Amino acid sequence: MKFKLSLISTALFAGVSFVAVAETSQTDEKLNEINVITSDELKEMGYHAIGTSAVSKVDVPIIDTPTTVNVVTNKMIEDRKPNDLIDALSTVSGVSQANTLGGIFDSVQKRGFGGNRDNSIMRNGIQAGPSHNFGATTETVEVLKGPASVLYGIQDPGGIINVVTKKPQQEQKTILSGTIGNNNMFGGQLDSTGGLDHGFAYRFIFDKQEKDYWRNFSKIKTTTYAPSLSWQDDKTKVLLSYEHLDYLQPFDRGTQIVNGAIVNIPAERRLDEPNNNTIGKTDNIQFKVERKLNDDWKLNFAYSYARDKYRYNQTRVVAVNTSYTDTLRYNATRTLQPRTALRRLEKQAADQRVHSASLNLVGEFAIGEIANRFIVGVDASRNYRTTGPVYNSGGWSSINIDAPVYTSPEAKETIAANNWQVNNIKTIGVYVQDTAYLTEQLILTGGLRYEYFDQVAGRHRLDRNLVPSTDQHDGKMLYQAGAVYKFTPHWASYVNYAESFRPQYAIANNVDPNLDPEEGQSVEIGTKYESTNINATIALFNINKKNVAETDTAGDLYIAGKQRSRGIEVDINGYITDRLSASATYTYTKAENRENDSYLNAIGKQLIGVPKHQAALFLSYDLGHFLGGDWRVGAGARYLGSWKAYDSTYTTSYKISDATIYDAFLAYETKVANKKVALQLNGKNLSDKVYYQSTSGNVDQFITPVSLGYGREIMLNAKIEL
Repeated sequence: MKFKLSLISTALFAGVSFVAVAETSQTDEKLNEINVITSDELKEMGYHAIGTSAVSKVDVPIIDTPTTVNVVTNKMIEDRKPNDLIDALSTVSGVSQANTLGGIFDSVQKRGFGGNRDNSIMRNGIQAGPSHNFGATTETVEVLKGPASVLYGIQDPGGIINVVTKKPQQEQKTILSGTIGNNNMFGGQLDSTGGLDHGFAYRFIFDKQEKDYWRNFSKIKTTTYAPSLSWQDDKTKVLLSYEHLDYLQPFDRGTQIVNGAIVNIPAERRLDEPNNNTIGKTDNIQFKVERKLNDDWKLNFAYSYARDKYRYNQTRVVAVNTSYTDTLRYNATRTLQPRTALRRLEKQAADQRVHSASLNLVGEFAIGEIANRFIVGVDASRNYRTTGPVYNSGGWSSINIDAPVYTSPEAKETIAANNWQVNNIKTIGVYVQDTAYLTEQLILTGGLRYEYFDQVAGRHRLDRNLVPSTDQHDGKMLYQAGAVYKFTPHWASYVNYAESFRPQYAIANNVDPNLDPEEGQSVEIGTKYESTNINATIALFNINKKNVAETDTAGDLYIAGKQRSRGIEVDINGYITDRLSASATYTYTKAENRENDSYLNAIGKQLIGVPKHQAALFLSYDLGHFLGGDWRVGAGARYLGSWKAYDSTYTTSYKISDATIYDAFLAYETKVANKKVALQLNGKNLSDKVYYQSTSGNVDQFITPVSLGYGREIMLNAKIEL
């Protein structure tokens, strides 16, 4: 008898009966047609990947999911040698940089939405910390576009970034590598893995890198230690991993907008001080267990601890080449002479800790002739952030922007009301999702989640307890539904609806200390093609976001209104010929304010820092075997369209110009004494193009900085496999 059940009925029926089904292992000929692939079998072939994605939580092949999933493969990472996460994602459509707080945070906009500390960065499918998640341990990077709150809880509606790290392997392998380059670049890495007795395997990665910053002072230093251990038998997999990173880097907010244009000085010249540095460390611990209950069901448990602790000095530029009277925030009158910058000393420390745990049951079973991939689970998190002590009063100075003299002053005064800042949020969520194969062509997916949160935020002085400005708890039901129609096993079209939400908080002055959560709704339609040679996705999306909060000129947080992002994305990755590989992307994003209760001028204007047009093309070619080894060459260009910044009332707009950046590499592999040896020469931003990636907010009398992209880099990497 055929059960033509609706998707929700299927999910509810399965939710009630999953225990009985798990104990009475069902089989069906329909299941054999699903081509079951585990999450360990995401197949990478050059620049494209097929199989399943960890961001789905359940092992559904990418082509069967009604969402856009992009994968930055390990081969692409090896060829391009990205500096950081946003650099690695520059070959993915719909992604741009948001405010990084002077380079500290992984801050990524997806489809026009997102920022630092927005919970959108994952490590191996579990919420990560906000900083330095891309590095020596990174294997691949996955991007799930659109709202992901049904699976992951509190999120912006643009999507999530999942950094997949290198795991222990049974095959014994040790690789030593070293790098040299311009800006006094040098570094070394050890990556060793192999099997141990009784199902155990290990991996240990050590990496140390150092270089001069491309602007006129400061260094970048990183040291990584990453041991991991795994164990498995025919039913159980266990993974325990730890990663520690020490880093020193410039705290660089970039340059400034003055009178509608970027200040006219060389891009390398900084107007802060040589002691503008961030010193920090990150720790990441993950423990994962996967237990196969029978042929149809498995149980997954995961726990993660992520910590980011840092401190920085900053001589903050607050005005350049202008005059103004300031009695609102600093109770002082200061007049600037031409070609000078006014600066204020700041010093800050912060500590953020994220605990996450997840337990879910995953099943693959049939109800009549309807095959199902089903997941039900619960997850919980505790995200605790403390900022302080904060020193940001006094210490005023000016500097000649044409002939600066640096003195590396230290901040000493304290604003008592702002000395310590706290944001503590605890969540627990229960979710269910089912993917039902109604026919060989039609696949339906549906899910729902209830998320509860408890949040306390505010600030306090050293001599008193916290007085919360936000103290709230609430819950939200979220929904997702989608459909995939497969014209052939390799070509499918899809449609998807999904929701998101994110609680808001106030630390400083506030009109309403318990603002309504931001909520998002997304509709996406698209088509996918996937084969052994190529994968391609074209997606059209529309995201509406409400209860958007902004800060007014008095420093108060308020609900501004609504925003919308809509556009088209194209991603193509694969082999054009046996020797030629390509990655090509294009994005058009129209992200704009739809309502603003305080500033009517904002309505209809493009969101700050979101380019309408972006594109990237990267090609690699196998030259063949000669001079005793195998040669490959590659080159590419990425285009970052112009974007807008505004004054604090949206009366005046500032256009940041577009830019095209060129990269290339040449690679050679051979054997020496029967050991594999590889050399690779990379050139990044070959034309040394000056370009701008993000800003930290509206432009007003307190000048808002604009961050610069990295200058030209030339590096030579050598590695040997022992």
